[in-house]
Amino acid sequence: MLSIVADLNIPCVYEAFSSIGNVHVLDAESISAETCSGADILLVRSVTKVNKHLLEQSQVTFVGTASAGFDHVDQPYLQEREIQFAHAPGSNAVSVVEYVLTALIRFSTLSARPLDGLTMGIVGCGNIGGRLAKRAPVFGLKVLLNDPPLAKGGNPGYVDLDRILSDSDILTLHVPRAPDTYHLIGDRELQSMKSGAWLVNAARGNVVDNQALKQALITGRIGHSALDVWENEPCPDLDLLQRVTLATPHIAGHSVDGKLQGTIMLYNAVTEHYGIRPNWDYEQLLCQNLPDPIEFEPKIEPNWLDAVSRRLYDIDADDARMRDSLLSHQANTAEAFRQLRRTYPPRRTFHRHRIANTPSPYLHIVRDGLCVSDVER
Repeated sequence: MLSIVADLNIPCVYEAFSSIGNVHVLDAESISAETCSGADILLVRSVTKVNKHLLEQSQVTFVGTASAGFDHVDQPYLQEREIQFAHAPGSNAVSVVEYVLTALIRFSTLSARPLDGLTMGIVGCGNIGGRLAKRAPVFGLKVLLNDPPLAKGGNPGYVDLDRILSDSDILTLHVPRAPDTYHLIGDRELQSMKSGAWLVNAARGNVVDNQALKQALITGRIGHSALDVWENEPCPDLDLLQRVTLATPHIAGHSVDGKLQGTIMLYNAVTEHYGIRPNWDYEQLLCQNLPDPIEFEPKIEPNWLDAVSRRLYDIDADDARMRDSLLSHQANTAEAFRQLRRTYPPRRTFHRHRIANTPSPYLHIVRDGLCVSDVER
């Protein structure tokens, strides 16, 4: 049978792959050149650097990462070794969109400023940004799109970054880590934004110059901000952490459904590559442990939408856990950050929820904006 080394944080990885081969489940820190030496298949998440140093002495013929991004994988080296590679594009896209929308609803409540009528600039319009662009108008947001590769491909409707910066009340970032996205948002860009504009970064930490952002928060140039990703992860700037509105430890895409979808995509890629007949019944897993119905009194309360979104995903709880853990373990910030990710509590995507007694004015937003599939008046 095939020998498989897998990150233990890939959901259901043993259940999925045990019929394919002998699965050796390890924490990310234990995946090394030695542990990979006898493996045929290596399955990782974004924290493992896959390169020549890791695989030079191995017999690995397939590498998969259960993440949408793959900047941690040396693809030219894999091609040189003729090692098959697969990742999970879009697996966590819905979860990240929900993270962004929840953050914006919180900002709206905290500032008593309705989303309706605000302009949101989306930088990066792939799996995540593209979905966000379709759902944002339901909340009354005007959307501006920036994605140079898509614009160069002849796709209409995109504007340049300067227009995004000057015209947007909200800036949200969804670009990959690349040389041309390093400090894409620096001091000049932050100073070009509207005074008091909101910023959300759920892309990669170094897309935003964290020191420049800290100064922009100090001066008030940037109002509310949410950072899920940080420069120098897993050791974020603790002073910056205390200045942002919402701070989370790179978990925007960490819903149960998103992570399991990553496993499913890898499983399908492995079975196809090796010509193995799939026999893992993952559909029943997606329907297990569904959240209890959310019920409210059948009347419109102040901040009703905020109350609903926090029941769907309590972003404040994630923020509180991060502040408490990192600020109380400053001697070992990196381990505290990793522990937050390892022990992240289960969170389901919004379409797995049911909401009863939804007031009529919110039905459209809950169904088409939040995308809760089972909504009752």
